Amino acid sequence: MKEEAARLHERTNTWHHKHNTRVAEFHKLHAEQLEQGTNGTSWLARWERFVYTNGKRLIKKVTR
Repeated sequence: MKEEAARLHERTNTWHHKHNTRVAEFHKLHAEQLEQGTNGTSWLARWERFVYTNGKRLIKKVTR
């Protein structure tokens, strides 16, 4: 029973690690798209760029 639990834990841990790697890569690429303005032309994409650029600008002002 302990071996079975250990195998399940190992599989879950491996899946979780790979998932986190995929999510981190997605967020990295998405941030690049936002920087370049290539994330789309829909209302949601324009709103996302607006929030991203103004939030980034605000953080720069606050941290100076």
